[in-house]
This record gives sequence, C-alpha cells and structure tokens, in this order.
Amino acid sequence: MSQYEELTTTMSDQQYLVEALTELGYKPEVQHEVTALRGYGGVAWKRPVQVIIPRDQLPGALAPVGFGRDATGVFQAVIDDLDRQDLGLDQVWLGRVAQAYKEKQTMAVARSKGYVFRGREVVQTPQGPRVQLRFAVR
Repeated sequence: MSQYEELTTTMSDQQYLVEALTELGYKPEVQHEVTALRGYGGVAWKRPVQVIIPRDQLPGALAPVGFGRDATGVFQAVIDDLDRQDLGLDQVWLGRVAQAYKEKQTMAVARSKGYVFRGREVVQTPQGPRVQLRFAVR
C-alpha cells in the first residue's frame, strides 16, 4: 500500500528551494495557503506543505512531491514511498536538490557581498564529484 514518507533536509529558504527545483527542470507550485498533499488512492499527508512538484511533472509517479516546514522552519520532503523506490525520488535525488539549493544560496550571498561569479567547475575527488564555485572581488 502506498503511503507518504518524510525525508529530512537542511533547506530553509523557500526562494532557493524553488530556484533549485526549477533548475532541475520542475515547475514547482508555491502554496500561499498551506496545503495537504493527496496521493495515490486518496492517501493524504497530515502535515501541510508549501512547495509542490505536481504529479504530472514526475513521469510515472503515483503522487506529487511536497516540501513542508517542520517546527524549526526547515523544509522536509514529503514523498510517496512507492515513488521513492520505483522512480528514484530518494536521498540521492534529494542530494541533487540540496546541491542546487546550496549553489543558489551561495551565489546570492556572494553577490550581496560584492563578489563577481567567475565560473563553476565539477572536480572529481575520491569521495565523488565536488562542485566548486569561483568568485572574484570587484
């Protein structure tokens, strides 16, 4: 039976989350009024979400993916367990979202401090690929 599961993230800024999801090819919906997710067979998630990737943007998905804030203001990903297993909407996927989020956040902070973006490079390390953003002082 399908059910929603919550995956922990460290993302807390809605703007960067939406930008990250957009960069990954989604068109997330931002809910101004918190909304409960409804999934396969009418399964509902009790806690409301503020950012939703509609099901039609997730080929083969049974349910939409949502991001809702916890008590500390950090977004938690709400994903149907079958979609997590069958479509790869898992910790690896969430890691890609978090990477794009961190890049968006870093770029905004650097711009606000007067740095100029000089490039992005993916470096292979023994632990796996690592993204390096390069900045210069004006």
